[in-house]
Parts: sequence; C-alpha cells; structure tokens
Amino acid sequence: MKNTFLTFFAMCLIVLGVVESRAQEGPPKVLSIFREDIKAGRSAGHESLETGYVQASRKANWPVYTLAMTSEVGGSDAWFVTGYSSFAALAKDRADSRKNSALTAEYDRLDAKDAEFRTGQRSFVCVLNEEMSYGGAVDISQMRYFSVNTVRVRPGHDQEYLEARKILVEAVKKANPNAHSAFYSVTAGLPNGTYLVFTPRKSLAELDPNPAIAKAVQDALGEENSKKRQKLLSDAVISSETTIYAFNPKMSYVSKEWAKTGGDFWTPKPPPVVKAVAKKPDAEKTAANK
Repeated sequence: MKNTFLTFFAMCLIVLGVVESRAQEGPPKVLSIFREDIKAGRSAGHESLETGYVQASRKANWPVYTLAMTSEVGGSDAWFVTGYSSFAALAKDRADSRKNSALTAEYDRLDAKDAEFRTGQRSFVCVLNEEMSYGGAVDISQMRYFSVNTVRVRPGHDQEYLEARKILVEAVKKANPNAHSAFYSVTAGLPNGTYLVFTPRKSLAELDPNPAIAKAVQDALGEENSKKRQKLLSDAVISSETTIYAFNPKMSYVSKEWAKTGGDFWTPKPPPVVKAVAKKPDAEKTAANK
C-alpha cells in the first residue's frame, strides 16, 4: 500500500459489517478504498510484502483492522477498504496515523519495496445508500468472497438508474429475504455517476444459477416493472462490470474476536518446514574405499 495514502487508508477496516473490530454490523456509512493494480506474475511477491504491513500494525496495536481482498475473476488488483461511521471518524483515523511516527516510518520502508509489484493505484471514497441496499447484518468473518458490481451512469441520468435499482430492491426483498447487497455511491476518486454494489458470499458455489429464486424475483417484478426497469437501465447505464474478490487472510489484519468467529481461515498456519534428507553413500564409492 502506498504510504502517500496510508495516513488515510492503510491498515484499515473492510467493508460491509465491520466497524471498529465488530464482525457483525450493518454496512459502514462511509467507505475509503485503496486499490493496487498488481503486475502479472508478481502476486506471490506482493502478498509476501503486504504481510509486513500487517506485522507493523500488530506491533503498533493499531485499533483499526484490515481485510485485504484480491481479484479472483476479472483483473489482477488488490483492494484495501476502510469502513467508517462518518467522515469525522475517517478524519480522526487519518490524524491519529500521522501522529505515529514509528508506524509511518515502517510503512515508508515497506512502501519503497511495494512499488516494484504494482502497475498503478487509485483511492476513492463512497457513501452507503441504505434505501438501495437490502438484507440485514452479515457476519463477514464467515464470508470468503465479495462480488463487486461497478456501474457507471451517463451524466444527468442518476435518478433513472436509482429508480431502476429501487424497483429491483423491492422485488428482491419480497422474493428472497435472505439476500444481501450493499449499495454505495462514489463521491470522489472515480468518475461522477459511479456506483458500487457489494454482495458477500461464503463460496463460489453461490454463483450457480438458481432458477427458483430467479423466477421468484421475476414474478415479484411483474411484466410492467420489468419492462420499465430495462428501459431505465438502457437510458441511464454506460457500463456494468462484476468482479469476484477473494478474501486474503495473509494480507489481512483482523481482531482476535474476528479470527475466533471466522475460524482457522483468518489465522493460516505457516507451511511445514521440510527437513533435508541425508543422502545415502554411493555404493560404488563405498566399495572402492574399502
């Protein structure tokens, strides 16, 4: 993670349900996201370097926790996302990090090395829209993936897109009350009219088609609303892209409570040390020496 942004973003709390070390909450009101684009073939080296940030945060007993996630499908980037209850809380975290000179110095050292693994980086901030979200609190420590849908809307067409989203939200709430999705509006760092939709998943198997749920949602929409929604989306949306991100426990800095509720996944054991096997004497050389 670039130290340029570390005072604002680094060693931080992840999205959807984790604010100030609590594993099960509603989605944070404000998200600060730092994205790193990783060079091809350098993911392992990047992961190894990022564990240094985790160790530095643990040594400093930093009170804000991190869940790192890397793209499983759809790119070669890593996300570090901070969740806050407000912009005031975000500002406080930024000020506190600036005061910790030892931690900042270690971040600087690591950051100089981290640059060799990246092709680019970007930071952006977004705000929760509860009306456009659905589902209650989720224990993210039990999850292993996020589906992140990035939607870009034509200038001046935000209300049409939000109307289309609201139609879908109301249908999903009726047809599938167990579904969860958090909807955020990007306020800075990306083009205006950018929206992010986060869906937590326990496994990739949840991506398999479910005809029964699909039909229930379609029935809840109804023919008239379905046509209206498609027209609104056609008029408003420039692009829509979904990326699957896998949680990375090695690059994550989580609380003891989080690790306990989330199981061994959050405290991966180091690989076993392979002892060198002593070579047996060459039979011919042994015979020659006799």
